[in-house]
Amino acid sequence: MHLTCTQAQALFPAVGFRLFTEHPLSLLWDCHHGDTFILKLGDLAVQPLKETAAAEISLQVSLAPVAELLSKMEHFAAHHNLVVNPWPEPPEELSEPLTLAACHLPEAKLFVFSEQATLTARAMPDDNLKLTVQGDFKSRTVPCQEADLLLHLERAHASRLLSYCFSVVREKK
Repeated sequence: MHLTCTQAQALFPAVGFRLFTEHPLSLLWDCHHGDTFILKLGDLAVQPLKETAAAEISLQVSLAPVAELLSKMEHFAAHHNLVVNPWPEPPEELSEPLTLAACHLPEAKLFVFSEQATLTARAMPDDNLKLTVQGDFKSRTVPCQEADLLLHLERAHASRLLSYCFSVVREKK
C-alpha cells in the first residue's frame, strides 16, 4: 500500500547526519516476509547535522482523500490477513514497538539503526498523521546505495497501527 508522506526527517546527531525530504514522497507499507511488516521511504536527501538534538525520526502522512484511503486500507488488510478493529473514538495517540528502525546513508556508508525503537502515531488537525520514532540508535559501516528509511513491525503491531489509522481516517468522513 502506498501512502503520501508530506514531510520526513531523521536526526542522528551521534553520526552527524540528517535525512529529510522537501517534497511529498510515496511511503510503502508492505509485508516484508512472514509476519514482519515494513514502512519504507526512499529518495531522501542527506546533509550534515551540526546542532545537538535527540535522535528521532518524524514523518507526516496525508490522510486524504478519505474514501480512497479507506479503500486502500481495507484492501491491504484483506490481502495480508490483518485484522482491523476500528475504535469508535480513536485515542489521541498510539505507541507501538518496532523490531527495527533504520536508515541507510550511502555517501557515509552508514547503516543507522535501533532494534528497540517505539513508533508513536498521532492524528494532526491538518489531515496528516504524525509518526514519530524514538530509540537507542547505533551505526555500522556498510555499503549502501539509497538514502532511505525502514520501519519494521510485527503483525500484531501492524494490525493495531492500521486499525488506528483506519479509525482516524473514518472519523474524517
